[in-house]
Amino acid sequence: MTDEKTYESVFVARQPILDTQNDTWGYMMLFRDSAEADHAVFTDNSEATMSLVANLPLCDMPKSAKTRFLIHFTPEAVVRGIPHAIPWDNTVIILEEIADPDEALIVALGDLMLDGYELAINNFEGRPGCERLAELADTLLIDVEGKDQAELEAIVTRGKKFGVTRMVAKKVENSVDLAKVRNAGFHLFHGFFFKRPETESGRKINSARATRLKLFEIIEKEEPNFDALAPAIEADVAISYRLLNFLNSANFSFATKVTSIKQAVVLTGWKPIRNWLRLIILTDLTPSEKTLELAYISAHRAKLFETAALGSGYEDDSDTLFIVGLFSLLDAMLDTDMKEITHHLPVDDEVKATLCGKKTRYTPWLDLAKAIEASDWDEVGKRAAALNLLPGTVAVSYQHAFTWADAFFSSKPGA
Repeated sequence: MTDEKTYESVFVARQPILDTQNDTWGYMMLFRDSAEADHAVFTDNSEATMSLVANLPLCDMPKSAKTRFLIHFTPEAVVRGIPHAIPWDNTVIILEEIADPDEALIVALGDLMLDGYELAINNFEGRPGCERLAELADTLLIDVEGKDQAELEAIVTRGKKFGVTRMVAKKVENSVDLAKVRNAGFHLFHGFFFKRPETESGRKINSARATRLKLFEIIEKEEPNFDALAPAIEADVAISYRLLNFLNSANFSFATKVTSIKQAVVLTGWKPIRNWLRLIILTDLTPSEKTLELAYISAHRAKLFETAALGSGYEDDSDTLFIVGLFSLLDAMLDTDMKEITHHLPVDDEVKATLCGKKTRYTPWLDLAKAIEASDWDEVGKRAAALNLLPGTVAVSYQHAFTWADAFFSSKPGA
């Protein structure tokens, strides 16, 4: 694990782009330039790009062969060949829609595309003079905020004239926006629509989910009970398989291969295995039609909170903060009012109040996570300061949470 000093130079965040099946198609990569700044303050955009690229190797990213990573570049950076320094496959170069691009840029893009890179045009509207870039593009990013369906359909039509069929609707905030952009012909979506529940009056937790939630009672006891835990895990073949697969992955360095559940429980320890089981139950609760990205973000929030709390004066709250992060998107996952969900959760009243949107001492942590996920660096700085968290601590915890969540989801069958 890279130490905190190394991570202080950059804070890289990723925002998912989802397809019509709610699968993650790619990630928009966004960043802050230093631990001392609350946002990127470069006067030279090429310098900002260089700082981001130099720090990307430090960031653990999903290893899926189909996941794309979209990164903003300036024309100057492209001409200089900076994208060649990116450590990942499936990199998509984002350029703004510009009129009359320089010939050197067109040549550089041609060379990069021959090497397997893709091009996305940001804030595409099909303006006159911008045709040459559009003709090279694989993807168009379209800001849908403030545009009606007719305007969006016209932009989609202009994009198709250049042979581009892959279009991303940016800033899709809710289900109404989602329906509008789908009707306009979009198949990829970026925004916070998937984090918001579509609740219906009278909807309740069904019996199967209620039974699954009751499993939390086994692991939420005050005193660890290893003797009861191992048989409970062994009784579930799927959980047993996932646990052994997880512990034998490259993310652990046990001297010998873990071959039994009892051995796994002893080697792992009560708190780590309890958090792992919490996450297992959470992901199993997520309906198949809901995006796995919700479970991933919940896991990331949980580990971010727990890690940042340790060593920052919040040690006694670290386990509770893990729970707050883990359950913070259950309403969106289940499309059910959070009050109905918390009725079934074996957590204390303050945690329930936090999850239901009431102001508690845990609320600032959720505000911090939301600011990071929105890449609102001014707000991140304010939220971290309010919690007396050093920016470097937040950045290191954020990246560590990615490593932990990636390890968990890569251990799932079929991952």
